[in-house]
Amino acid sequence: MRFSLRQALRDSHVSAVAIAVLLFWSFKWIIDGLWEPFSRLAKFLFAAVAILDIPFISPTLDAADRDMFINTCMYFSYAISSVAAAWVLSRWVYGEGPVRSLSKYRGRLARSTHV
Repeated sequence: MRFSLRQALRDSHVSAVAIAVLLFWSFKWIIDGLWEPFSRLAKFLFAAVAILDIPFISPTLDAADRDMFINTCMYFSYAISSVAAAWVLSRWVYGEGPVRSLSKYRGRLARSTHV
């Protein structure tokens, strides 16, 4: 009897855990990517409220702005690659997208007995 890697991954919990971890990482990368822009926005708004006027905004990008932009793009590329990896693994093992495969796997996990 031939046993393929795809069938072994489908029968074990490994592929579902890998898909869940990849999706979790993608959410983490998105949050990390948006953290600095939102914190700078909050700092700007607090300064505007504190001085009751619009704070000074530099007309050009300085080193901190470029760093923030590069870091945000880097985190978003990590998130996209993580979602792509979860999608490819899910399509290869289960034949459907990662969210649908995890929702179906959740039902399968609830029905099984682990004695």
